[in-house]
Amino acid sequence: MHWYRFGLTCVLAASAPAWAAPPPTGPDESMPVVKVDGLADPDDQSYRRMVKGMDAFEKYRHLAPNASLRYRLYPRIQGVKLSGIQVAIQSESGMQPVPLEKDLTFTLPRDAKALEDGARVVVNRKSRSFAWGPEVRTPGLPPNTRRLGDLRLECQIDRAATLLVGFKPPAYLVLDALVDVCTTYPGAWLYYGERAVFNVTLVDGARRQALFSKFMYGNMLLKPFHLFYDFYPVLTERTYNINISDQSWSDDTLVELEYMEDEPVRATL
Repeated sequence: MHWYRFGLTCVLAASAPAWAAPPPTGPDESMPVVKVDGLADPDDQSYRRMVKGMDAFEKYRHLAPNASLRYRLYPRIQGVKLSGIQVAIQSESGMQPVPLEKDLTFTLPRDAKALEDGARVVVNRKSRSFAWGPEVRTPGLPPNTRRLGDLRLECQIDRAATLLVGFKPPAYLVLDALVDVCTTYPGAWLYYGERAVFNVTLVDGARRQALFSKFMYGNMLLKPFHLFYDFYPVLTERTYNINISDQSWSDDTLVELEYMEDEPVRATL
């Protein structure tokens, strides 16, 4: 999500009945079975695309050599019921449950049969209840910070996985076919904080630079267009854009996130 990556979405109803796991049929049953109960249009993504994102993580691992990849769900509309959320890989072979952490992150297994079957990664909530995104994290960072190389790698993963449903003008499609949009200036990729963001500052050694207001809260787009993007309506205050293609900032640059109720974070490099 940036000047070209913001996700086009329709604002739909929030919650839906949860999936229910049927009782075991016998003591030898090794794989729990999940079924959708009363949910005709679950929130989902292409398993093949998400595996392409995993491939991109390996290809561009040099940007964040110590990091790990998880995918994350961000509730993007009001009223999404968070208790009882389940994620599964749905294919012709059935439903394969995927463990979901409390922070709504998960990792996907590689499954050749699921790829062959054109599987979907599904959540037991109505379509477009969530914004989906990669989350690359290098361990050991100070609180309330991200590492710029991690964010650059997230861009490459999302470019491959195209998780964010969004309007991409013809100029973007041409550009993406010719060059790497994650490294082509002045591309500004959009990210989410953990909660409402007050200020964002880049710190690279002695160099510090706070983001201008135009890089906050989706301000790079005219407000009437916010309706069409994943951050609208409930994620708007959590969004910020960074010109990750500006190579004058090293991959080890820290992105300090000052939240609405927090004191500024002072990073030590």
